[in-house]
Amino acid sequence: MTEYVFLDTETTGLDDSAQVVEIAIVDDTGAVLFESLVKPTVPVDPEAAAIHGIGPDSLATAPAWPEIAAQVREALEGKTVVIFNADFDTRILQQTATAHADGLGPDGYDQAVRWILDLDTQCAMYRAAEIYGATNQYGTISLINAAARARVDFRGRAHSAAGDAATTAALWRVMNAFEHEN
Repeated sequence: MTEYVFLDTETTGLDDSAQVVEIAIVDDTGAVLFESLVKPTVPVDPEAAAIHGIGPDSLATAPAWPEIAAQVREALEGKTVVIFNADFDTRILQQTATAHADGLGPDGYDQAVRWILDLDTQCAMYRAAEIYGATNQYGTISLINAAARARVDFRGRAHSAAGDAATTAALWRVMNAFEHEN
């Protein structure tokens, strides 16, 4: 039987240098398996901080990616990782790992980053857009809109990694039930 885990990140921004500032992994019931703030190597964009509320003061004593990467890897490898906007979060994880892989050489880089690329991921956002309809110009749907359409109560605080991951888990369960009925 496939074991699903649900991942969400909050980030320094959206660009090609953006990194993780908060990560959470929950099981299919929404129970937190791993959660941490993460100190990035780049500043947090003020627009991103305004959305998730994580700024330099919150991150001052947070662990850096290398300090938590093994725990994240252990929680994800060998499982199907469901992410709302999997392409984005996977890219952010890769960018974060890459930012810390300088000086490791080719073998070290592969060990630090390759596992992220090899994860078995599924995108809850595209699946929700197929079931509930797209609500934006990109042909997708936001987590807030998908949860509302599925009548899923938001878990925790919106734009917190644990809240978004737990909401994605609840949404996934509802989408599975919907597809089995139809």
